[in-house]
Amino acid sequence: MKKYGVMAVAALLAGQCCVTAFAQEKKMELQKKEEMIKTEEIKISNVMISEPEFFPSPEDYIPVLMYHHFRTDDVPDGDGANMHIDEFEQQLQALQEAGYQTIFLSELNDILLQKIEEKNAGVTQPELHMNQKYVVITIDDGYRSNYELAYPLLQKYHMKANISVITSRIHTGYIYSTKEIEKMSWENLNEMQQSGLVEIYSHTYDHKPVENRIYEDVRFSVEKGEQMLDEELEKRSATTVLTYPNGNYTKEISVMMRAYMGYDLQLTTNSGVVNRDTSILEIPRITVNSGTGTELIKNIHLTAEKTFSKQ
Repeated sequence: MKKYGVMAVAALLAGQCCVTAFAQEKKMELQKKEEMIKTEEIKISNVMISEPEFFPSPEDYIPVLMYHHFRTDDVPDGDGANMHIDEFEQQLQALQEAGYQTIFLSELNDILLQKIEEKNAGVTQPELHMNQKYVVITIDDGYRSNYELAYPLLQKYHMKANISVITSRIHTGYIYSTKEIEKMSWENLNEMQQSGLVEIYSHTYDHKPVENRIYEDVRFSVEKGEQMLDEELEKRSATTVLTYPNGNYTKEISVMMRAYMGYDLQLTTNSGVVNRDTSILEIPRITVNSGTGTELIKNIHLTAEKTFSKQ
């Protein structure tokens, strides 16, 4: 056994005290960190309990998609007015694989009328609570590509679409400007409608934006468009739909169109999905840009989340 002098023992004891103090300090730091972690966990838990995130189910809403012209040549990314026909086919496939069933605007109107009755009976939540995932495909303007390129794909996948036409452009006597894209004929429209896969609606006679026009001026264009549809189409849907040119409208005009012309639905370009709180005077749509089917499904879900977050 070794013997230590008084100074050595004192030094040794001092060193042990330093080690003990250091250990205690580290132990206290560790305890503080553990307490901080527990505090943060409690905060997170409280947030999750008091402010839960809501992700709407696809059965709780109906997306109304908006297309225009289809092409076989390259289309720039993000182009909302033109789409490569191969991408359109990919999107139709993606919708089917995701379990969506396409419906006409007339069927959408029936659903909304039922939900309005339920709302009047006291049902106040925005969800539709359907047992099926529905989607509405709308195509504006009446380009010839709708018949030559999109229609064969609708037949291939047996999917429905709704086409809103500018009636003044749908006849052989119309003279196109150098920048205009050719539109369909009445024969094309009647053939598609007779197939049971397409319904035809009005995009007005002259496609002039509502902007600050007076009601009488807008009504003239709308009435003339409806008159041509009555004269040229072999059959008409029992549901009346007005698709505003460029989505441009005013709340005053939409109310008057409902009151005096009796339109069941009025389509806008407002971004959103249809739910129980949607006004039949202002049906929102999702502008479908050039992109893949996966991107379309993602866009539908994101638009739905934004719609419900505003409720």
